[in-house]
Amino acid sequence: MPLEEEYSRVTNPQRWEILAVRAEAWFKALTDAGLAEIELEAEVVWQEPPRIPAARTIRAVPRAPGATPLVVAMTGFEEVEWPGVAIGAGDPAAVLEVIPDCACDACDSGSQDALDVLDEYVLCVVTGEYRKLWRGRREITVYSDDHMSWSGFERRRVNLTRLLPGRFVGVPTAATSEMATDGYYTLQAIDNQGKPRWLNVIRRATAFKLGNSGSRRKQRKKERKKVERALASPRRWHQIHGSPWFNGGRPDASEGRR
Repeated sequence: MPLEEEYSRVTNPQRWEILAVRAEAWFKALTDAGLAEIELEAEVVWQEPPRIPAARTIRAVPRAPGATPLVVAMTGFEEVEWPGVAIGAGDPAAVLEVIPDCACDACDSGSQDALDVLDEYVLCVVTGEYRKLWRGRREITVYSDDHMSWSGFERRRVNLTRLLPGRFVGVPTAATSEMATDGYYTLQAIDNQGKPRWLNVIRRATAFKLGNSGSRRKQRKKERKKVERALASPRRWHQIHGSPWFNGGRPDASEGRR
């Protein structure tokens, strides 16, 4: 088990430089295969900047028409607080993943896990499987047939007191003028002041119904149906999606690992 002090310690950050070496190996393989042109020290515009201090950014621009560019931003690996690489796709680039997720000594499970993650994200862009859609607070990201994530599809609850006229303020019996200074409580007489018990009963019953109308599995199933409809008909959605970098579909495992 990790020691407590290892959770806030990053010793020898240079050990994570293997991720940069792996990314550079991918860029060389893609160039040697004639699939992309490499832009060293690229000026990349990000949708949202990665959460690591990038010291160097490389972009691979695919030769295939309609394919999505691949971006890798790297930190320095000398005495940095958060060493690692960020994988991005598109132009402007969207961050797919920051590797490692945490660079502290306690979370280091070895280089193989981190390299596998980097390979997975590079491959999802090169094979054309990566797809990102967003509209408002909703976001969908597809990495492969069996790897997908989404957010913003959760059911939103409504505070019933906001649907009725007037204000409903509950004043604790021990409330003091000091407690009212931040505006959380009020000691002033206003319309509909007090706790209407019938309204609280309805509100609690409704909240219970919304929160317990089914298992989390059922809720995720409903969300997935909405996601699938959006993927099938992405009208009015912003989208990053590209074709494969090569002809003939997805490469086999031996080709992807070179």
